[in-house]
Amino acid sequence: MRMGIWDNAFKLPEPPEATEEEKKLLDALADKVRARKMGDMAALALESTRPLHNLGAQGVVFLGPMLSMVFQKEEVSRYAKLLENPKAVAYLTERLGADAEKKI
Repeated sequence: MRMGIWDNAFKLPEPPEATEEEKKLLDALADKVRARKMGDMAALALESTRPLHNLGAQGVVFLGPMLSMVFQKEEVSRYAKLLENPKAVAYLTERLGADAEKKI
């Protein structure tokens, strides 16, 4: 089989799975949101803004100096990195929707 120059031209690399440390961070965030009875609404917001996650991550990076007054700088960069990873966002959405599964 002959490989052309266009075979890999528009392929994007597969995003990595969330690590155990990232999953712990996302679980803690999901627990905080669900404790306020906002899990389903947050999951809906995450799903409906899926194409804008990279833009949101860049917004977090841009606002990083201001956000670091309230949060730790490392925490802000971790959340920005997670927002860029579609698999990590899917994991968070799944954890936020875990409330709905228990009700059924």
